[in-house]
Amino acid sequence: MDNVTKPLISVQHLQKKFGPATVLKDISIDIMPGEKVSVIGPSGSGKSTFLRCLNCLEDPSGGSIYFDDVDIADPKIDINIHRQNMGMVFQQFNLFDNKTVLQNITLGPEIVLSKKAKKLGKTKGEIKAECKEEAMKLLKTIGLEDKANAYPSTLSGGQKQRIAIVRALAMKPKVILFDEPTSALDPEMVGEVLDLIKRVGDSGMTIVIVTHEMGFAREVSDRVVFIDDGMIQEEGSPEQIFNNPQNPRLQSFLSKVL
Repeated sequence: MDNVTKPLISVQHLQKKFGPATVLKDISIDIMPGEKVSVIGPSGSGKSTFLRCLNCLEDPSGGSIYFDDVDIADPKIDINIHRQNMGMVFQQFNLFDNKTVLQNITLGPEIVLSKKAKKLGKTKGEIKAECKEEAMKLLKTIGLEDKANAYPSTLSGGQKQRIAIVRALAMKPKVILFDEPTSALDPEMVGEVLDLIKRVGDSGMTIVIVTHEMGFAREVSDRVVFIDDGMIQEEGSPEQIFNNPQNPRLQSFLSKVL
């Protein structure tokens, strides 16, 4: 298989147990470079657990997760190296309240690049300046450069989530995982966050998004995956999933949310 058609992420028979409860029973899916995948399903179906397993925030109980041909579910792998290439945006923003917006964005890149300073032939001061310059460019793209020295507590929910997305982008990842990124927002702020996610996807970034925004999933996704009872019950193009669902559980789910 050549590099053009090789999956960026290949999940094989993923399982996750919490004590006696099996939350993920058997999930297998390939995600291609540049693909935009929306994951939908009822609450408690395992969607967020699936996403957290992809980023190894939860250790899988079984199965494999190949990211760039490396099984990151293998306990012997240094997951921190691979996490640098896999951004994650959470429901609750997860910004550091004691750091400014600019510091929140530059913290990760500075740590990673400072370790490579010698190899790059740069001083830590030069790396810090470059990270700041890149962060300001990203803030400008979302119209929040004037908030660089503000603290998260002074921002609206929509602003915090856009900063969280920019922070993920600053690491220059190969994929960004979004875990219901609009669920903690007031309704009037949802649009500005979804617009930014759409722009990120349009730039060619690989995206996996757990979302309850069905209109967004229909408009933006290359593929929609319906998870229920810890398994993928159906997947397909947005048109197929929303206009011609085959699985009775999916039909029932959509009848309640559309």
